[in-house]
Amino acid sequence: MFSHLKSLVSLLVIVVGITASSTSESLEYLTAKNLTSDYCYARSYAEVADVVKRCTHICIENFEVPAGVTLQLNLQKHSVLLIEGTISFGVAHWDGPLMYITGEFIQVIGGTNHLIHGRGEQYWDGNGGAAGVTKPERVMSINAKRGSFKNINIKNCPMFCVSIIGTDLTFSGFNIDNKDGFKGGLAKNTDAMGFVYSDNILIENSNIVNQDDCINIMASSNAVIRNVHCWGSHGLSFSSGLSNTDENNDIHNVTFKDCSIGGSLNGIHILTMPSGGRGKISQITYRNINIIDVTQRAIEFRQDYLRNGQPGNNIRIDDLTLDNIYGTVTGRSAVGVYINCGDGSCSNWNWRDVRITGAKNKDTCNFHPNGYSC
Repeated sequence: MFSHLKSLVSLLVIVVGITASSTSESLEYLTAKNLTSDYCYARSYAEVADVVKRCTHICIENFEVPAGVTLQLNLQKHSVLLIEGTISFGVAHWDGPLMYITGEFIQVIGGTNHLIHGRGEQYWDGNGGAAGVTKPERVMSINAKRGSFKNINIKNCPMFCVSIIGTDLTFSGFNIDNKDGFKGGLAKNTDAMGFVYSDNILIENSNIVNQDDCINIMASSNAVIRNVHCWGSHGLSFSSGLSNTDENNDIHNVTFKDCSIGGSLNGIHILTMPSGGRGKISQITYRNINIIDVTQRAIEFRQDYLRNGQPGNNIRIDDLTLDNIYGTVTGRSAVGVYINCGDGSCSNWNWRDVRITGAKNKDTCNFHPNGYSC
């Protein structure tokens, strides 16, 4: 995967740009810190509960969370949380999450040299959540309203990195580094950022290296993902049909733009599960997406998840726009475009300037978008 040096260099140019941006944005951290002298510091796990209860301006700094417990940050309304130093977690074989943040009108800001270390290297065993040792399922679990999370550095997630439920939230300058997990192919199910039951979400200006979905969206509406750059993942993804309750499968009005994804299994990726309830994925846009050396399918829309070759029509995919999607696939079995829709469940797909090179095999399409010849 990393032998594609030219592609990797191209991606690193992007990454350097993001890192420089994140470093300059750390001025926001310093500005927040200097607004008041009344910050309450927690320099050990034992101090956190009291500080969070008493204060709305909080700094957590450089400590380890004991094994088998969650770092609970139930923030008061209008709180500002600053993160300094390394926050790490003792190793225990449990479900997690390692860190839980909730609140309303909150700001969470990372300092220039901070790190949230999930210690995934102590758990990875070549298996995901369904086998092997029990792993904490999430490093950071968020349930919040009207807030922002900026310049957050996360390393070595045992499984999922960031799980989001909320409304009116911005995530900017996330740097998720799971590259150690490529050694021996040990890390699995390390989805980077995903959200569900959410509305009005912005994810931007972020750099992600992981081994599963880079961004995954479920049962949500009104979101923009922009200037996010991924390496080694499974895709810029949507998942639906996972719930038997119909209203919990709808996804509406989501845009990916100005993103890149490289060295990954898939690039653009929508999965629906035929065994689930009914639902609709609608008004979806991918614009200006650079796909670099994808090993399986650059663009994949399949309605046969876990029932290979037997697509269902319980989830409709309507109003799907692809505009200026370009890049390469590599490998003997790689294809540019794969579409497997259920009977009558795909409609109003409009594609423009979709250009994927390097495929040894022809596209596979049982539905044909406007503007693209499969």
